[in-house]
Amino acid sequence: RRSAIHPPGLEVTLKLLEIISKRVNYLQDSTLSAAPPLHILVSGGSLTSGMACGINHVGITQPGWVRQYTECAWPARLEHLFNRVLFQGKEVVKVSNLAVGGSNSEVGKAVLEYHLFPDAFDQPDIVIWSHAANDAQEKDKERAFFESIPGFVNAAHNLRICDDHLPLVVMNEEFFGQNNDISGAIYKASNWFGLMGISQRNVISHKTFAKFDNDDYVNSIIDAKGVHPGMGGHIGASWTVFYNFISAFTDACDYRRVSSSPTSIASPDVAAKKIGPYKENGYGDISSEWKEHRDNIREMCLLSGAQEQEASTSELQSPCTYAFMVNRMTSIGTKADVDKKMNEVLTSNTGWKAEGFPIKQPRAGFYAKEPNAHFSLKIDASMETKYMTIMSMKSYGDNFKDTILEVDVQIERKGDAAEVGVGVKSSKYEVTGYHETKTSIHIPHKFELPDGGAEKGDSIVVNFRLVSGSYFKIAGLAFCRY
Repeated sequence: RRSAIHPPGLEVTLKLLEIISKRVNYLQDSTLSAAPPLHILVSGGSLTSGMACGINHVGITQPGWVRQYTECAWPARLEHLFNRVLFQGKEVVKVSNLAVGGSNSEVGKAVLEYHLFPDAFDQPDIVIWSHAANDAQEKDKERAFFESIPGFVNAAHNLRICDDHLPLVVMNEEFFGQNNDISGAIYKASNWFGLMGISQRNVISHKTFAKFDNDDYVNSIIDAKGVHPGMGGHIGASWTVFYNFISAFTDACDYRRVSSSPTSIASPDVAAKKIGPYKENGYGDISSEWKEHRDNIREMCLLSGAQEQEASTSELQSPCTYAFMVNRMTSIGTKADVDKKMNEVLTSNTGWKAEGFPIKQPRAGFYAKEPNAHFSLKIDASMETKYMTIMSMKSYGDNFKDTILEVDVQIERKGDAAEVGVGVKSSKYEVTGYHETKTSIHIPHKFELPDGGAEKGDSIVVNFRLVSGSYFKIAGLAFCRY
């Protein structure tokens, strides 16, 4: 029980049990209305994706790159635990591991916010945050802990903005490092937003840190020190998450069993989705902020008609004119995929090339490897498009020193909307590629498009040029409504 930071709310837990029950009944009787599996989305970095998860001290043959991701990483083990331990191997629970190496909470937020998912991706019922390893290494920890993490939580809630409870958001600490600043941030976020909070670190830290200089002892628990634990760490993480869900489910069932009115359960807790902006202190009128937050949600639902949309389909609708991020779980996983996606909008290119691998280093992306490398693209807006996000790598390597990417953006208005004789308005931005933190991480850089953005039918023209340095990596681009 040391792993339990914060329990999930009662209502959302009962909703999850209802989804599971309908799925089990459907698998037993196919004449019933089709019921999809309980869908869990996991967001994280290279640890969560399974890097080094095959390392072990008992002589088991290590899996290859692909099997690390599909079989060895703890999210894959979690799916197996649910379905094999509880449901005789039937697919009652589906886990989608969307972890990408070098991803922090900001990247996770962008993935959720812009729906950078596999094709025909169903709404998740549960979103598990597992970005502790990379967030813990951020230089600006105040921003990472108190802006980026709450931003991820809000993006997860907004996937089903008009559902009072789903998806359940889970804060999961699978990071075993000795720096415990991130633990406090996870605890605060879980408690403030009423999220489910889990920490494998709490289970093993007293054991590992007491004898951290004894490699054999530590390896017997997590199989490898450092950011990327081995097989033991992944097995432990999967069982820890599994245990917390079983504990939450049994608690909810016990409540219903002893409740005097089990068909009408009323929890005194505020739904997590209706809790206002995170505050590190009690200054200001929190009650008014929460009311404003709830009113904003209500207005978003009424204006967009999202309630009807969510009732008619479980498939997510993209808010972007053009968007991708390299992720082997999506249609953009290889250098060939990157090349194809970029060629949809490229108008010229000198010195940039799609390179890399789906999992092993260097990972797939759009790379510049010479000074003054430049490319241009033109995107026809299929909807109102206000923002541009560039997902690029920051690293401490010598090849990243002094690298600066200059980005010039302009909007070409459709038809008669452009004023004759008036120059097209443009904006210019810069993105750097170097930082001193001893890790390589992807960072989303979000910019407002000039002149109020593009309307449907307008064109967005962007020129990219490496004005300093000779190396740069772009891992994704997004042109979206928000």
